[in-house]
Amino acid sequence: MSNAATSIEKYVHLSAECADRLGRLARARETSEDLIVEKALNVLFELTDLLERDSGSREWSHLSETSLERVWENDEDAIYDNWKDLYGVPTR
Repeated sequence: MSNAATSIEKYVHLSAECADRLGRLARARETSEDLIVEKALNVLFELTDLLERDSGSREWSHLSETSLERVWENDEDAIYDNWKDLYGVPTR
């Protein structure tokens, strides 16, 4: 089995300005435009994965907050909101 990377030719449309900047960047880095685009896409994909994981965490957090609020904010529990008064804790 070969370890050589498989490449697929894919055409994208860039504005003239982006194509020019890509060419200048490739020349300045002494690399190919394809390699720069591949690296940029890898950064984009990693960022997307990170944001999706973060979004999932926020969704779970929101669900738990809703449940906790339902348990925490109730009339039976309200007396404990003023626990300092209830237990006679002096103010400083």
